[in-house]
Amino acid sequence: MPPMPQATVKQGYRPQSEDTSIDADALQFSLLRQWSNSKRLAHTAKLTRGAKSLSLWGVKRANPDMANPALKLRFAQVLLGEKFTPKCLSAGGNEQLWIQDSIELAAQMHRIFESLTMPYYVTGGVASTAYGEPRTTRDLDLVVQINVVAITNLVAALEQQGFYCPAGAVEDIQRGTGKILNVIHSETLGNVDIAIAANTPFDQSKMTRRQIISVDGLSQFWIVSPEDIILQKLVWGKASQSQKQWRDVLGVLKVQCDNLDYSYLTDWADTLGILNLLTEALVQAGI
Repeated sequence: MPPMPQATVKQGYRPQSEDTSIDADALQFSLLRQWSNSKRLAHTAKLTRGAKSLSLWGVKRANPDMANPALKLRFAQVLLGEKFTPKCLSAGGNEQLWIQDSIELAAQMHRIFESLTMPYYVTGGVASTAYGEPRTTRDLDLVVQINVVAITNLVAALEQQGFYCPAGAVEDIQRGTGKILNVIHSETLGNVDIAIAANTPFDQSKMTRRQIISVDGLSQFWIVSPEDIILQKLVWGKASQSQKQWRDVLGVLKVQCDNLDYSYLTDWADTLGILNLLTEALVQAGI
């Protein structure tokens, strides 16, 4: 077996976890850089399926009679947490479908949006794992460019495919007071947060720069660019002080360091008021 490559690090480099040494972290990301975006997504799908399977095993161990509809609903509640909505679920269902991952869900949503000719892109955890560090992600986050008048067409298409669309959220979007539609598939429990794209220069830029990606065995789908997921997560992290957002940013920077448009990053970071955060992230990513 050939010797493992040695990764060099710069002062200020920060590992993803406190219990991981700098050298081990740098080596891990030097290896991840050799993977394609599709391979990282496939690995993420495997991680997510494994986590959900383990969760199902734990529920079934505590409740052997999983044929009981009430226990199936309990599993759904554990899986979805605060987003659990009993009204969206059928009494039946195949428990193996509950193991669906967000990448499968992205491919399914792609077909719906393409049939309606509605521009969209996947963002959030799926995007950050495609470009950075693979990790489990429970929800699928995406942004769609849609005229409020056409929201009824989207809801009809989603419901035809088995998605539950909360009436109150739909009405809020139609009134212009809501920006997010949270939908859940009645059989697979797939959870999708659909954000309506704003009409700001940054939002327009993100939609223009989206990229198409394909994972083996699945349909292709549109995904936000690596630069834009970095910027968006820095904005979200600034508002929430979330360490998860920061870790995702570092992961994307460490993996995509040789492929990023740094002029675009710094220009928009300055415009968005997060240039200091981007600068610190670059240092901690060893760039």
